[in-house]
Amino acid sequence: MRHLLLTGLVLIFIIWLLRRKVSMTAVMPIGSLLLALLYLLPLPELGRSIYLGVASPKSVEMTATLALTMVMENLLRTTGMLKRMVTSLSTALPDRRMVMAALPAMIGMLPSPGGAVFSAPMVAQAAEGIQSTPEQNALINYWYRHIWEYVSPLYPGIILVAGLSGISTQQLFISHLPFAITVILAGAWFCFHKIERPQPEHGTMPADRMRQFGIFLLMSSPILISLSLVVAFKVSAVLALSGGVAILFIAHRYKPAQILMTLHESLSFKALFLVIGIMIFQEVLRSTGALAGISSFFAASNLPIPLLMLIIPFIAGIMTGLTVGYVGITFPLLLPLMGADGQPNLWLEALAFAGGFAGVMLSPVHLCFVLTREYFAADTAVVYRRLLAPSLFVLAAVLFPYLFYH
Repeated sequence: MRHLLLTGLVLIFIIWLLRRKVSMTAVMPIGSLLLALLYLLPLPELGRSIYLGVASPKSVEMTATLALTMVMENLLRTTGMLKRMVTSLSTALPDRRMVMAALPAMIGMLPSPGGAVFSAPMVAQAAEGIQSTPEQNALINYWYRHIWEYVSPLYPGIILVAGLSGISTQQLFISHLPFAITVILAGAWFCFHKIERPQPEHGTMPADRMRQFGIFLLMSSPILISLSLVVAFKVSAVLALSGGVAILFIAHRYKPAQILMTLHESLSFKALFLVIGIMIFQEVLRSTGALAGISSFFAASNLPIPLLMLIIPFIAGIMTGLTVGYVGITFPLLLPLMGADGQPNLWLEALAFAGGFAGVMLSPVHLCFVLTREYFAADTAVVYRRLLAPSLFVLAAVLFPYLFYH
């Protein structure tokens, strides 16, 4: 009980700081120090935890993966490849509704904070001539922006789960895939309900559509190849992304000075320090014995573990509006409850991830939600009502990993 009270106090303090608009980059180290003080952790042990959080192979790999993703996103955007992806896909797809969904999904292939603001004007343009409301447009942009966050090894949330749990990104891809598929299916009904199919546009021949789709595949090949190498061929994410970035530099004939400038523009040290802060928090939790103590407490209680896996990340997701937020705060506490001998049960992990992400999607502080609602001048209450049903629908997809991994 003591471990639960102390860690609960730290979590409440972390959430309070986040609600006070303190950057999560600062919040996680503060939480680590508070935890160390409450447990009277000796300074040498605290120093060891900080060292492991910064310099362990797992931490280095996670940080490098995130940094390379930032560089690739910057290269695709500044070289005009991202814009060509959008224009070619708009021409290739015959149904405007498909374009409205595909554009934010395509932009969402690469993680970018508040990335929904890039696709919002594209969705608005694709919606011209279609009888859709601002609330529907906002929902489409917001909903389809987040398909890949369930499965992509390029997203910080998946990188962090893999690093914390020891589960490979390939296993996470497979166990989370039902959620991504259900996002597409739920969106097809809930997002486009009562939007009639527009009349097909004339003037674009099938051969032209195929050519434009080929251009889209070519422009998005750095992302698609990196994803394929990691998921299908089990290549290290660092190696796959390094190769993709190097090819882009070579293909666009970047000079050494341009490469250095791109690296400077791309890297967000705030985001990188956030990952390091979360890893330090996990190491401090382990050093204090809090993880083992909480695990023992819940093992002796009558509370269903699946209920804990659902509710705790969901609350953290709503409070933070960030995938790395709920993963970093709750997964170090929940992982010992997911299985024995350091082998987390994949369906419990999937339940915790899906529960937390449902909270993120419903969070009023989620940056993509705020930016999308403001762009379309949509009624917040209406968008929220429309979000509830598809969010529950996607959450129900946890039945699939339950059947395979329970």
